[in-house]
Amino acid sequence: MKYLNLTKQLTAFSFAALLFTSCDKAKTTEPLGDAGKTYVTILQGGSPATLIKDPVDFVPVSTTLTKGIIDIRRLLATNADLNKTMIVTVKDDTAAVRAANSAYVQFPTSLYSLVLSDGVTKAGGQGGTFTVTFKPGEFAKQIYIKIPDPTQLNPSALYALGFTITTADAGGTISSAKSVVVEVGAKNNWDGKYAVTGPMVDALNGTLIQWNNPAYAGDPFPAANGGAWELHLITTSATQCLMFDNTIWQDYFHPILNAGANSGYGTFSLVVNFNPANNTISSVTNKYAPAGNTRQAALDPSGVNAVQGNRDILIKYFMLQPSLVPAPPNVRVTFDEKWAFKGSR
Repeated sequence: MKYLNLTKQLTAFSFAALLFTSCDKAKTTEPLGDAGKTYVTILQGGSPATLIKDPVDFVPVSTTLTKGIIDIRRLLATNADLNKTMIVTVKDDTAAVRAANSAYVQFPTSLYSLVLSDGVTKAGGQGGTFTVTFKPGEFAKQIYIKIPDPTQLNPSALYALGFTITTADAGGTISSAKSVVVEVGAKNNWDGKYAVTGPMVDALNGTLIQWNNPAYAGDPFPAANGGAWELHLITTSATQCLMFDNTIWQDYFHPILNAGANSGYGTFSLVVNFNPANNTISSVTNKYAPAGNTRQAALDPSGVNAVQGNRDILIKYFMLQPSLVPAPPNVRVTFDEKWAFKGSR
């Protein structure tokens, strides 16, 4: 009997404890209480501004950004705050764009339009302000960026827009997550960063070799790729890219080593034409042709010359220079390269 009574008492105690614990958990779902603050924030925002990259396809189709959505929220301290009207000011922050990257192009208003939630208005053009009005019961407002025709963008440029919360009334406190910069570039399927490796042979000068110095401090791929140089393929049309050296010259050049020293072939950089039907390279030319030194580019048909399933590119091509190699086919340099895809630029 004593054992039975003790069991009943323990059971009753456990049930009471469970009730107490359940009630305690329920309390955590309540508003923060009168002692809390109502914060105003931009989702994904920061201080300084968070950078959001949202490239668009280089096609003549109207596109609304899916990553670069400016989502303004008020995070409520009490239910009473939800019933207040609150007005928030958001700046079209050109200074935040410059701070994020001095090379950014401030997005011309002629190239994009804005889709605003009900209660959001814009005053002024570039550098103006948005007035965001939260009515009772509302806690989220959005600003969408729409690109009517991405082919009107300059593919070699990166555009950007900045958004920063500057004021909030009705007792709102501005969160540290208050600012974003949205980067927009027009890119085709092959645009990106690549690590270049593979031999080259200069028929006129054997001391000129592929750039592959793993000790170079500016090389972003020394260990994993044997000192590869960083190639950027930059969109110029739906099926064409330009070769840009981002390791030595930060220009449209092909870097090389000359007896161990950094060098490059002047007025020589590939224009690469792709065949989207089979993901192959259809042709290459020299960006600078006709060049005074007669340098031209041609695809070597013995190469794979195609994009692989992992987005790496295998390519063989020639630098022609009839002024120094008069005998056809005028080949001075043979390149046999692998361009390992490393991500978006």
